[in-house]
Amino acid sequence: MARSFFTFILVLCFSTFAGAQIIDDSSIEDAQNGGYTFVEGMFVAYLADTVSPGFIRDQFRKLEIAVLDEHIKPIVISVVNVPSKETLEKLKNHKNVTAFYATSLKDETIKLEQLLEDTFLSAEQKEQIKKETAPVETFFVEFNYSINRKALKELMGEFRDVAYKIISDQPRTVTLKAEPGNEPLLMDKVEQFLFVESTAMIGTIKN
Repeated sequence: MARSFFTFILVLCFSTFAGAQIIDDSSIEDAQNGGYTFVEGMFVAYLADTVSPGFIRDQFRKLEIAVLDEHIKPIVISVVNVPSKETLEKLKNHKNVTAFYATSLKDETIKLEQLLEDTFLSAEQKEQIKKETAPVETFFVEFNYSINRKALKELMGEFRDVAYKIISDQPRTVTLKAEPGNEPLLMDKVEQFLFVESTAMIGTIKN
């Protein structure tokens, strides 16, 4: 069974659960000695990395399991070099790309000018810096939910002149409602679904 009873959820990710938090190894040791409590009536399911919010809502609705919260985001990359306009246009129009946007050169120029205003450089020196550090447009690409890291690597193989880095690829999770005391039974049931990787109780550290 791929279940972790000592998984603690960061309150910023699951704002519903006041007091829930990530703990370090020493805190886990304290927790194992009784320094924790589990939140009743709910647990977290970790999902396959290709599911979409619509699919998950539909599946749990059919199963009559209430979804209290969800955290399902697609992969987003940034382009870190300067490919040709033709390549960027091809990437923008790819069937698996859902959003393609860029930083504003105007905004970047304003930021540079504001930064230089706070220096003691001469007007000539400031102009020279502006010429040597001309802002470069940065492109960001968001893919549809079916694209995970493996699929992304294959997809980007079509764009050999594009260097990129992944800036967002978060675990896909949902928080599910359960009858207090019956969480383990529902967790066992949920773990049988192909789109669920594992489940975890939500814990809080005692003050």
